[in-house]
Amino acid sequence: MSITVGKLFGNGAVLYQMKLLAGQKGLNNLVEWVHIIENDEVSEFLHGNEVVLTSGILNDGDGWLLEYTKKLYAARTSAFVVNIGPYTKSIPNDVIAYCNQVKMPLYTIPWETRMVDLTRNICYRIMQSEQVEISIASTIKNIIFKTGDIETLILQMERYGYLRDSHFCFIVMSFEHKEDNQLEFDMNKIKMYSERLARSIHELYISFSYKDSWVLALVNYGNYDVTNFVDTFFKNWNEHSWKVHMGISENKAGIKMQAENFNNAFTAMTMAQKQGKEMVFYDKLDIHKLLLNAKDKEVLKEYYKDTLGKLEKYDKENNTDLMSFLYMFLQNNGSQSLVAEKQYIHRNTVNNQLKKIEKITGYNPSNLEEKLRFYLGFFVKDVM
Repeated sequence: MSITVGKLFGNGAVLYQMKLLAGQKGLNNLVEWVHIIENDEVSEFLHGNEVVLTSGILNDGDGWLLEYTKKLYAARTSAFVVNIGPYTKSIPNDVIAYCNQVKMPLYTIPWETRMVDLTRNICYRIMQSEQVEISIASTIKNIIFKTGDIETLILQMERYGYLRDSHFCFIVMSFEHKEDNQLEFDMNKIKMYSERLARSIHELYISFSYKDSWVLALVNYGNYDVTNFVDTFFKNWNEHSWKVHMGISENKAGIKMQAENFNNAFTAMTMAQKQGKEMVFYDKLDIHKLLLNAKDKEVLKEYYKDTLGKLEKYDKENNTDLMSFLYMFLQNNGSQSLVAEKQYIHRNTVNNQLKKIEKITGYNPSNLEEKLRFYLGFFVKDVM
């Protein structure tokens, strides 16, 4: 829950005579820190998501400030503040137009305003925001994991604006490097990206890391807003070397109900991992819900071994693909003619394959009850 540019400078006009000249559409940009930089080699000093102040002491004529502004944007600067005075007397129109184009807020302060006073205030506000963020995340985790007195914890949440009957939707994300490199994912990147997106939709959200995953709780978002968040997330995700697996819980009301909701998001994320999908919504899992929430996983393993285990072993030892053949047969409602048509084989061949499967497994794929047994076996395979 990093502080936004708009909130950071909400009272800047009164305290520091700040003027917002451009980039109004970037007021939701998140801010992590602040720097005073006069050197135009800005990339050496910045990590991204910072506010930069300058007096333009190196301003040597037309075009300098525009090039400086472009370098700031390339370094993912959140907002730009120019101290108007002897070095930079005014802001050129092309700089204003550029900041509007790239949605980077551009402010000015008069020469009488000391930049050190402004930076001190910004640092204090950022650290204060971080403390609030840590406190909220700690409180919701205590509620989820049932640590401490629930009523006391709820009162703490309400002091921050999260009411006891608020709706919560948990989104859990895991990250997989596409080249199988043992690289550690930079959680700060996903923190800033996901929070910026969440903030653009609604004000209240909570985020924290847990078991190498990133957790985002969207609070009082409508179902449409949740879907919009997920769709926009993947549409604009640009860390192409990392694959995201996302599990989305139901949108449930009541802080006391969120332990189960949180676990359901993890269940959905686990399913996304196993199926190689970008996202899985818990409320669309159907029969997988029952299997994933089964307490005795050994029972599921024994069931799979009894129904499909022998067939899988046969395929590996004989370089066949009867598992895929059986799955296609089940997917086509047990229609031998449809399978023959899709596989470009004779119907007698389909019948022979089914007899072979029956001989290996001991179950007849054409029998309704045993067909269901096989189907359930494939569902178990999905969650193993």
